[in-house]
This record gives sequence, structure tokens and C-alpha cells, in this order.
Amino acid sequence: MKTIIAATDFSDEARHAVERAAIVAKEQRAHLRLLHVISSSALNDLRKLFQTSTGAEAKLIDDARRMLNEAAADISVKTGLIVSTDVKTGQAQTEILAVTKSADLLVLGAHGGNSLHDLVLGTTAERLLSKCVRPILVTKCPPTTQYQRVIVPVDFSSYSAPALTMASRMAPNARIAILHAFRVPFEGRLRIVGASENDIDRYCEEEQQAAEKMICELIRESHIDSDRVSYVVERGDPSPVILAKAEALWSDLIVMGKHGQSWFEDLFLGSVTHHVLARSKCDTLVIHSSPQ
Repeated sequence: MKTIIAATDFSDEARHAVERAAIVAKEQRAHLRLLHVISSSALNDLRKLFQTSTGAEAKLIDDARRMLNEAAADISVKTGLIVSTDVKTGQAQTEILAVTKSADLLVLGAHGGNSLHDLVLGTTAERLLSKCVRPILVTKCPPTTQYQRVIVPVDFSSYSAPALTMASRMAPNARIAILHAFRVPFEGRLRIVGASENDIDRYCEEEQQAAEKMICELIRESHIDSDRVSYVVERGDPSPVILAKAEALWSDLIVMGKHGQSWFEDLFLGSVTHHVLARSKCDTLVIHSSPQ
């Protein structure tokens, strides 16, 4: 990992994201770049208010640069990192996406000054999660140390192996728990047509064994030290199972792929990833691309 971008709007949530980005950058020996975008609509409003684009507009940009430079200097003093800063004007999503093209990781605060529900209702963060092809770390907690307990939900899609590999890279000293949740397909209808509890239990046992075998294969292919990895397979809807297990294990990071089971789910935010992002109490790292 060479370059990490931390986008900030100077809110408390964004400050926590910057602090986490600094911890990750130091651990990864990566270059940290702080980014602030002044929206073009805000500048337009300012011009209308003052009937000019000179003094007030220049002060807004200068203040943003000063605050960003102060944040960078503070990080440098505390960590020894060399931190660069960038203030852009324009549409936030467009500017962040452009800068992130050359980065290995984008770090965002979950709220960005708004309510948690904004994350799943179309704000800049949500649009970035949909459009950005780089991994995005969404922070929710003030960081105190490196990640210690990571949970990686897998569904054995093309996202599972990259998620596990990224988890190991992001948290090289952490314990990693791999989780697979499964449902009995058409369980209600199966009971109606006469499927017995033994039939359903047999299906669950077969699913459990198959999942455990695939998880072990994932671990081997990822070349992660098996001593730091555990796994669990549970029956149930993935979203609540993931959230409950993350809380039970005191996980400080969830790593998962950005996709629903269909384009329809992903478009209307019904995917497991979006639900976990909205409801989880810990940071979430979203992997955006399958292996090339």
C-alpha cells in the first residue's frame, strides 16, 4: 500500500477518519494525503450573498488550507509521517473520485456531519461507495490503536479472497475471524410441500461441511498464517448474523465486498454490505473490485 487518501470536512467524524488513516499509513509505511473539497454550490451561494467572488471566497479557501495544513502538521508531529494536503473546489464526489484514482485506499468518516442514515440514503459517502473502484474504509469510532480483531464475512464470490487478503494486509497483527452465513432456500415452501425437520437439518449439515471446506481453501490460497485465523459458519440471514457476530467478538473492523446478490439489490441499497455499513458499530472496509 503506497498512498492513502483521507477525505475530511473538518467534522468530528472526519477527524476520527483522519486519525485512523494516519495509524494505517504509519503501519503500512504509506504516503498519507489529506483532502478537503469546497463545493461549487457553496461558492456560488457565497458569491450571491456578497455579490462578489473575491474576498469572502478567497478567505474560505485560505481557511480550509490552513485547517488542513494544521491537521497534517499535527499528524507529522505525532507519527513522523510526511503528510501532504489538497484543497479542491467542485462537486465533492467528482473531485474525490478523481484524486482517489491514484490511491490504494480512501478513508471516510461515516457521518460527515450528518446522521448515520445519510450513509445509506444517497450522500457523498454513499455515492462514493457506489462509484469508487478503490477500497474504502468507513470509520465509526475514534481510533486508539491498530486494528486487533477483524471479521471477514465471505459468500465465496469473487470478492471473498480479495477481502481476506486485504484484511490481512490492513491489520497484519490482528486476529481474523472468517464468517459465512447461509439460509435454507425456500424453507417455508419446503415445509409446506412436506420437507421434514430431518431433511432441513441434513441440508444444513451438508451446507456447513461444504462451507468449512471452502473456507479452509480460502485460507490456504491467501497464504495467511493459520494461527491468527478462525472461522465460523452459521445459519441465518447474513446481515443480522454478521452484525451479531462482530459485536460478540468485539471486532474493531469488518472487511467485505461491495455487492448485492443482484444488480437490483445493489441499486436499491438492499445488499448485505449496505445494511452492515448502516448498522455496524465498528469500522468497515469495503472492497470494490474482484481480481483482475
